[in-house]
Amino acid sequence: MKTISKMILGIMITGVFFLGACSRTKDAIGTDTIENMVSVGNWKSVITAAGVDLVPAGGRAEFSKQDHLIHYYDVSGDQIRTDQFAFSNGTKRMTWNNVAYEIKENFVASSKTLTLLDPTSKKMVVAFYRERQ
Repeated sequence: MKTISKMILGIMITGVFFLGACSRTKDAIGTDTIENMVSVGNWKSVITAAGVDLVPAGGRAEFSKQDHLIHYYDVSGDQIRTDQFAFSNGTKRMTWNNVAYEIKENFVASSKTLTLLDPTSKKMVVAFYRERQ
């Protein structure tokens, strides 16, 4: 009976360890991985809390790992603005225009949306979308 109890306790402890490790890994997948995910492809809408889309219809936004800038282009391909960005290593935080924000999404699960939240109020500040909103 003692052996069965010890085995069950061991299995439970191992299960808790693995579940904890999995959630930690999903939230802290590393700066390089996050930068690669956002740098691939175009973002069709960048909507602020005020409801303003920083990307004009037919335009796009691109994250550049080389200069850590988000480049915004209009429909004809002309650059219309840039914003600075940086990811905090091992955390779900991104600095956008020199202000640190929390990232709402879990990048392992989805990379179609990037939502930045005010760390104090937890309200949306800006959301990046792969599809036009």
